[in-house]
Amino acid sequence: MESRPRAALRPYFPLAAGVLINLAIGNLYAWSVFVEPLEAALDTGRATVSGAQSLCLFVATIGTYVMYRLLHWFTLPQLTLIMGAVTAGGLVLAGFGQSIAGLYVGYGIFYGFAIGVLYFVAMTAASIDGPVRPSIAMSINMSAVAIGGIAWAPGLAAAIDAVGPATAFGMSAAIVLAAVAVSAALIALSGRKPPATGTTGLFEDVLTDRPRVVIAIFLGFLCIAFTGLAVIGHAATMMASWGASAGQTQFAPMLSSAGYVAGALIGGPLTDALTGRRVLAGVGLAMGVFLLALFLAPGVIMGLVAIGAVGMAFGVLASAHPVTIAGYYGAAALPRVFGRIALAYGLGGLLGPFSAGAIYDADQHYGSVVVLMTVLGFAGAASYACLPRRERLGASAGRAA
Repeated sequence: MESRPRAALRPYFPLAAGVLINLAIGNLYAWSVFVEPLEAALDTGRATVSGAQSLCLFVATIGTYVMYRLLHWFTLPQLTLIMGAVTAGGLVLAGFGQSIAGLYVGYGIFYGFAIGVLYFVAMTAASIDGPVRPSIAMSINMSAVAIGGIAWAPGLAAAIDAVGPATAFGMSAAIVLAAVAVSAALIALSGRKPPATGTTGLFEDVLTDRPRVVIAIFLGFLCIAFTGLAVIGHAATMMASWGASAGQTQFAPMLSSAGYVAGALIGGPLTDALTGRRVLAGVGLAMGVFLLALFLAPGVIMGLVAIGAVGMAFGVLASAHPVTIAGYYGAAALPRVFGRIALAYGLGGLLGPFSAGAIYDADQHYGSVVVLMTVLGFAGAASYACLPRRERLGASAGRAA
């Protein structure tokens, strides 16, 4: 007979699994500590190294796009475990391949695809009915990615200094595989299943029955993802270019992740209170304002402020998006609809870090990059403002999320 404490904890297992997965794959947001060591190890430029992250972010959205169909072939615990193995294999290849090809195939393709699927596995697990209010559960779940980024950054930096980037990738693979295996066990032990995702094909009803919603969020997400991921991917090197100390440079990716955590924690409840349209438009506006201030007063202090603010705005977006989309479509459609909109994240990730690296290589400073990101922040706000004023499901949206 099951003990009372275990029976009491069982309803929390899916959310705990989602949080643990996102903590593990949060190493994605510590990428910037790898940039300079990989440049030296592979004897190449910043744009080439940054291209691996751009490819990873783009391929990740392919994973998010197909995830709901993979649930027709595998149970949620099975899919979790399989993708954990693919993630670990990709990191091992990226490290010990010791070439640009190994980095692009291992990190860009295998790791990218698997974390895209796992990100939506975590989101799906968090959306399973439980004792925590849905919008709060989603906020906790999404904040875990950035908490992982904070935890990973100093550890990876120390590992790279001690044993080099290749072994640091290998150590990451072992940690991620262990965490994802525990998550798969928690989902299985919970005995709970996610809502049925329906039988819609991968290329059917792409714009859904509410094309205005899909187009507005897609275009807004594209602009904000370009901006946010460029800042996250270049946080450390941006600070170094403004004359920051070694400690401040290492602190920059942690600061963006800390901002992301704070934003993700408040994004869900904020969306419940203010509506997704207002919150999402506000995210773009805030990014634009802080980046404009950075352009007008570049330097270490303003750089840290802007990086933290962009991280926070991006975190709000992370939890506001699923709650908003569930408000328009319902929880069962979340993996399918968000998976399609998330292609904007991939395009932003493909273009953002790579473009920032290429512009830096040409100018040898980040001034033009900041101008471009400022414009895109305001453009994203304008796109989100075009959303319908009210979700179809009204007050039930928060419960459905």
